[in-house]
Amino acid sequence: MSKRPKIKDPHMSAHAKIMQARRTRDRWITAVVSGIVLLGLVSVILFFATRGNDLEDYSVIGSGDPVIVQVHQLNCTDCDILRANAKRALKQIDNERLKYRMAYFHKAEGIAFASQHGAARFSTLVLFDRFGRKKGIYSGVQDTEQLVELFESLL
Repeated sequence: MSKRPKIKDPHMSAHAKIMQARRTRDRWITAVVSGIVLLGLVSVILFFATRGNDLEDYSVIGSGDPVIVQVHQLNCTDCDILRANAKRALKQIDNERLKYRMAYFHKAEGIAFASQHGAARFSTLVLFDRFGRKKGIYSGVQDTEQLVELFESLL
């Protein structure tokens, strides 16, 4: 069903003409605001969708910077504690060259990484030097001070 153009009634009152003009203006404003809101939502979704992918990018191994990869399982308390301690240790070191990545056991890429590097247990850290050589596998919760020493040994 096609819309017919509105025919202005020559006998329309001035008030009716003003109200018709306001409705048209309000429709345009609503359309513009809706477009801006939709664009904002899409931007936020894309930001968060691409943000997590950096943590799973293992291509940085051997690219000139040392890399720490944590093998992580969802709903694993030890994994969460290890991640928190690792982040605290990284803040203490504050070196942009040191990269931190996650290998999730609920994703095929994470399982492949863990099996390729012999990290079959949850809450495991695999450390690589800047050439991509494996420098150690550490399983279980490590405290922040131990992690600072481990991470600094990679630099």
